[in-house]
Amino acid sequence: MNGKMNRKQGKRTGWATLGLALMAISWSVMATASFFEDYMIDEQDGMLDASRFLSEVPAGFLPVPILITEPAVGAGLGVAGVFFHESDQQATAKGAGKGAVLPENISVIGLGGTRNGTKGAGLGHMGFWLDDSLRYRGFVLYGDINLDFYSLADRQLNRPIELNIKGPAVIQELKARMGSSDWFVGARQVYRKVESELESRITLPNPTLDDRINAFLQNQLGRDSVTSGLGLLAEYDTRDNPLDPQAGYNHHFNYVIFDDAIGSDVNYDSYQWVGLNYWKLSDSWNLGLRLQYDGVSADGDEELPPYVPPSVDLRGVPVNRYQGRAVAVAEVELTWRFSRRWSVNLFTGGGRAADSFGDLHDDAQSANSVGAGFRYLIASRYGLHMGADIARGPEDTAFYIQAGAAW
Repeated sequence: MNGKMNRKQGKRTGWATLGLALMAISWSVMATASFFEDYMIDEQDGMLDASRFLSEVPAGFLPVPILITEPAVGAGLGVAGVFFHESDQQATAKGAGKGAVLPENISVIGLGGTRNGTKGAGLGHMGFWLDDSLRYRGFVLYGDINLDFYSLADRQLNRPIELNIKGPAVIQELKARMGSSDWFVGARQVYRKVESELESRITLPNPTLDDRINAFLQNQLGRDSVTSGLGLLAEYDTRDNPLDPQAGYNHHFNYVIFDDAIGSDVNYDSYQWVGLNYWKLSDSWNLGLRLQYDGVSADGDEELPPYVPPSVDLRGVPVNRYQGRAVAVAEVELTWRFSRRWSVNLFTGGGRAADSFGDLHDDAQSANSVGAGFRYLIASRYGLHMGADIARGPEDTAFYIQAGAAW
């Protein structure tokens, strides 16, 4: 009798436990569904939108998957988190109003790795302070990167040499608005401590390389090299949204001096001009044009580390594939917005790299690319789009996940 009662009680206890578990799961699902409905769905159109999650949930962030197809480092994966920190005044506002909200602070954290052994991590922060009269941008990065170089010691190589570039880097900019104008002036700081090693399976000196490249590699490899620079910048900015502009202009110039007086092992100057132009052709069509020039200069006997000279920076073109002391790039992008949320884009561009500005016209390497992509308005409060691009360059095809403007 007692045995029968115990079995019956055990069955009842088991059913009760199962019932409680199902209730707990049901409550959890309902709570999750309620949370998703409250914070991830736009009340205006019922579509997926992360605005409330990013602005109202503590530690809410936008996850950005990184599918690495960069030809220079091989296939890989990564992830980044983007955090939006609004001011108290912005946080009390219920909606974006007529224009997108520009958060007072934006933070980014990310890491990734690729098939060829490249790996890295970084932290970034952007500040739009004092009612956007003071802007800050800073990044702390650590990379362990295996990268093909097609140019060393100002000489072009028939076959690339793979180097391992490892160490930390810090880049910072602080700029102030000139009165109530659209002009900013400020300062830029760059610091890198890099150790370079030979990743390719070759011995030095190598008979297939000329004496200058052999001497360059033997001098550069196996030691830490610090490049430390300070400089000035000027910027003109009329973009309607610095995170993801649809109209306006942003022209930026910086000049940085790297000198042993500020801890640099290499003495040289770098200068850059970037002109970003956005036109709203109609309610559905937008046009963008990017013009960029990068240059470095040093005394004739100064050896620049292999990662210092700039290279053609275009979607679809491998990093450092077309490298020189003077690099010019132009890229145009046409966007068709066929609904409030969705848009598609076509883009093409070209770049040239040479030993000097005067050589860009004739004696220069050139590269072109073409591609297409799509965007989805993922956070309407900030006017932020997310999507992907696929681009074809002279040698390879690459895929990019984009959050915000591609430029």
